[in-house]
Amino acid sequence: MSRIRLPETLLAGLATAVVSWPLTTLFTPNTWVRPTLVMVFFVMLGGLVGRSLTTSKTGVVLAQLAVVVVAAGVVYGQGHLWYGLPTIDMVLAFNNLLVDARETIQSYSAPAPTTRGIILGIGLAIAATGIVVDHLAVVRRSPALAGLPLLTAFLLSASNSGSSLHPAFFVLAATVWLVMVGRQGTASLRRWSTTTPMATRGRSSDDQAGTFGFAALGRTLGIVALVAAVALPGVMPHLPTRYLVDGLGRATDATGFTDGRLGLNTTLDLTRSLNDRSQAAIMSYTTTAPTPAPLRVGVLTTYRGDEWTPDRGSVDFSRQPEVRLPEELSDSVPRERFRISVDSSRLEAPQIAAPYPLVDGDLDGVPWGLDSETQVARVNRTAESYTMDYVDLRPPRALLEQPPADRFSDVQRANALRIDDASSEAVLALADEVVPDGATRIEAALAIQEHFRSTAYTYSLELSGPVRDENGRLVQYDPITHFLTTRTGYCVQFATAMVMLARAQGIPARMAIGFLPGVLERGVYTVRAADAHAWPELYFDGVGWLRFEPTPASRTGQAPPYSLEAAPAPGSGAEQTAGPSASATTSTRRDGSANDPGAQEQLDPSAAADTGFLTRWWESGRLTVLGWVVLGLVAGVLGALAVPLAARVRLRRRLRDAPDDARRVEVEWQAMVERIGDLGVVAPRGSTPRQAGGFYQREAYLEGPEVESLRRVVKAVEDARYARPGSTLLDIREDSQRVVHAVSAVRRRRDRMRALWLPQDGLSEWRERRAAVAGALTGLWSQLRARLDRRG
Repeated sequence: MSRIRLPETLLAGLATAVVSWPLTTLFTPNTWVRPTLVMVFFVMLGGLVGRSLTTSKTGVVLAQLAVVVVAAGVVYGQGHLWYGLPTIDMVLAFNNLLVDARETIQSYSAPAPTTRGIILGIGLAIAATGIVVDHLAVVRRSPALAGLPLLTAFLLSASNSGSSLHPAFFVLAATVWLVMVGRQGTASLRRWSTTTPMATRGRSSDDQAGTFGFAALGRTLGIVALVAAVALPGVMPHLPTRYLVDGLGRATDATGFTDGRLGLNTTLDLTRSLNDRSQAAIMSYTTTAPTPAPLRVGVLTTYRGDEWTPDRGSVDFSRQPEVRLPEELSDSVPRERFRISVDSSRLEAPQIAAPYPLVDGDLDGVPWGLDSETQVARVNRTAESYTMDYVDLRPPRALLEQPPADRFSDVQRANALRIDDASSEAVLALADEVVPDGATRIEAALAIQEHFRSTAYTYSLELSGPVRDENGRLVQYDPITHFLTTRTGYCVQFATAMVMLARAQGIPARMAIGFLPGVLERGVYTVRAADAHAWPELYFDGVGWLRFEPTPASRTGQAPPYSLEAAPAPGSGAEQTAGPSASATTSTRRDGSANDPGAQEQLDPSAAADTGFLTRWWESGRLTVLGWVVLGLVAGVLGALAVPLAARVRLRRRLRDAPDDARRVEVEWQAMVERIGDLGVVAPRGSTPRQAGGFYQREAYLEGPEVESLRRVVKAVEDARYARPGSTLLDIREDSQRVVHAVSAVRRRRDRMRALWLPQDGLSEWRERRAAVAGALTGLWSQLRARLDRRG
């Protein structure tokens, strides 16, 4: 039983299962839980069987891998087995499922749908974590080191959830890990050499210096550390969630791709505030267009549950695909062809940034194609450099003067005409207010765009707080109504609102995501992560989907040319002939401050104040996961120093309180005896200083200068005890330290580490402090009870 180590195996399996619990916040439904727990069980079973058959550490790991492979086939590979054994067909099927899982993770924000690929990926990942944890905690008997893979698994959930996890996730995981560490520590402590008898079972009546005394102190420190770990984040400043703009993707220094590439999260959450944008370069390009178009990455039509979700059609990948203009685009629409040449793109496949609509492309051998539903370009592996040809549509106003569609009877584009139920009342009311009666599609679109680009709305990465009614009570609005009420938001809110208002007026509308054109410098445009953007696309018969720009000009620059004509005012009955509005005159070529998504036309004078390097660094949000790990390591080092520092404080206090030189020599002697005892060399009880000195000389093989130092120490102690009062006594501090160092040099590393980090004086100091605090609390409680009894 001792070799297979059943209790430790169960604890390692429990710890692995517990750190997978936070994954329930990332995927829904939780259909992955049961097969994952089955995989953890087989990891434990493989470890037990391996340890019962061999003492080889490598052999145990190989046994676990073999069991996990067979178990994975049974749990996930039904239909691809040969008499219950894995086959090449199963490996290929697993590969396809894992590719699907990767695409799901890149396409959705939490909670993402639990596909078959996700179920397989989680099961295999947790099984691998379980093998590593079992190897470290059980085979190598290093549960403290096993905390690293457990922490890694936990951080994968915490860093991708987009919000803070419930403390229960951390408390349960940390508690199981502390139990593992405490059990191993107690077992190791029982093997230490000592002259003090220790109980082998039960609890000794006088065991302050034995196993139970150390265990009690360890439990106390563990509880204090756990409480501090939960309480401190509540009072420390929180850094912003490290996503790209509008929740579209993740930054390189946060939860992005580990190889330095980036991807846009194509699920948009309207409830999320953005406090930071990465300035990491996404790509650089040149173009033949005088005014470059935004680079589209994805299209979203379905809005449900406060989120936009992507629309996906089939893609026929080819190195030279046939690229056709949208079928709905009439040949009579004026257009001009331009080319964009991209260099050093960091977008991760299957995403690729390109203008719309495309007519040709050269990706240097990378297979690509257009989505059959949305005409979005996609690749099956990352393309770093490519060229794309596209057309800039310039439809005449007369072609866009079309009657609105009936959103209740247009079956073909029903999804692009559906209004969010929760916000329908506010959307319909504002649409009736903004759009004049009898307006055509283009008139309605221009009126809506002009309304949102007006000074009545404020562009801000920080969403407004809860709204209160005239009586001061909080009003819980859905995200769209909240934006229309507070009139503060960023591009996702502006684009979503225009999509809904356009749909209310019978104009099919959808959301597009991608990047603004970037900044021009020496003929080359540079697109950064902060340029990620969302905009609405509205449908016109004979033209197709056209881009509009409701987000204020301080962020986006000039709106599309066909949308710059002023819309007729509601109730005027006449078409305005005025030129473009002032809000649409900003050039798309923005300087550094305008490119900052949070920049406003009016600068805050206080922003120029120099608040110091550390303050600027903190407020910049650059304290990444690595920074938190460093802070954790610093906190861990400080915690590890608690016992040694307590021993030093205890010695200094005793020396300070000594009334004379004789007492100080006695204190130094007792400190030397304790330190040598911490190294496992304990003189027999009742020994005189001279007898103890001889014992140390024999046990530690002292010779030469060390023996002379020991003799001077012994003589000084004898003089302090037996010489006449007032006799001159030697200072034995340096000699006692030399003796301790000599004894330490011949002891095992384990003994030296124990003496360094767990000195007996430090443990005694902590026990006394704990007893003092407990006594004070008990006294206060007794006084309180006495007062209550007297009043009663």
